[in-house]
Amino acid sequence: MSGMKVGLLLLALLLLLGACRPPQPDPQAAPQIAALSARIGTLETEVAELKAGQRDSNLANSDDVTARAAAQNCAIALARALELFRQGSLESRYPTPSQVDLPDACEDQRVGWQKLEAQQYTFAVTNGDGQVLAQQSEP
Repeated sequence: MSGMKVGLLLLALLLLLGACRPPQPDPQAAPQIAALSARIGTLETEVAELKAGQRDSNLANSDDVTARAAAQNCAIALARALELFRQGSLESRYPTPSQVDLPDACEDQRVGWQKLEAQQYTFAVTNGDGQVLAQQSEP
């Protein structure tokens, strides 16, 4: 009887092992899996290209932000200098063009005057292409 028990045990073990085998791939699913794999590869390539383009764009954006910040700093410093001149003048006026001393913040900046008169001024700080990066005016 112990031989029969061993045989039954072996048979049960074989049945259990047979049930644990991974399922066979569905022949109809194989083309779908191949198509999805190809699509994943295409999408991964597109994502890599977009990331590379975004890095280039971020560099351009950071240069633009830096230029705008420097221009704004110049505009604020120049407006402050003009106002200090006005407060210190006997006639309470802004300087003439020949009396304007650009502050250090405006070094390497393009300052263009639209108006500079005794009681009002308007100027813009532009980039090399003439695009206005910052501007100030009073009153």
